[in-house]
Amino acid sequence: MKGTFWALCSVLLVSAAQLLLRSAMQALPPVSDVLALISAIWHFSSGTGALLLGLTGYVASMGCWYLALHRMALSKAYALLSLSYILVWGAAILLPGWEERFSWHGLVGVGFIILGVLVIFLPRTSRGAKSPRE
Repeated sequence: MKGTFWALCSVLLVSAAQLLLRSAMQALPPVSDVLALISAIWHFSSGTGALLLGLTGYVASMGCWYLALHRMALSKAYALLSLSYILVWGAAILLPGWEERFSWHGLVGVGFIILGVLVIFLPRTSRGAKSPRE
């Protein structure tokens, strides 16, 4: 149970980090203009705070991921990481100013992610075992 807690903390942190980094990259000069980017970061211009918070979120997420892997199987922990795609997709649609559009294809993808996580986390029964009703 503690492993699931740390894995979900990692998912929340990495999702927030992705959103912050997207926001930072929209506010900062393009990476192709290296001098302008370095100058903007050095002078703490618009977007620098989001960049630093996003990178910090990734580092904190890795710490949570490390703790999760010490407490649960990689196969289950890795499945939980896919929940980040759902959170980022939903946040990009719901947050004002992001102008992401809802798509049915995206919703189908979310459904497949949820289905996959459920398949991995639902209790398994062995093939030769009798059901409790028999």
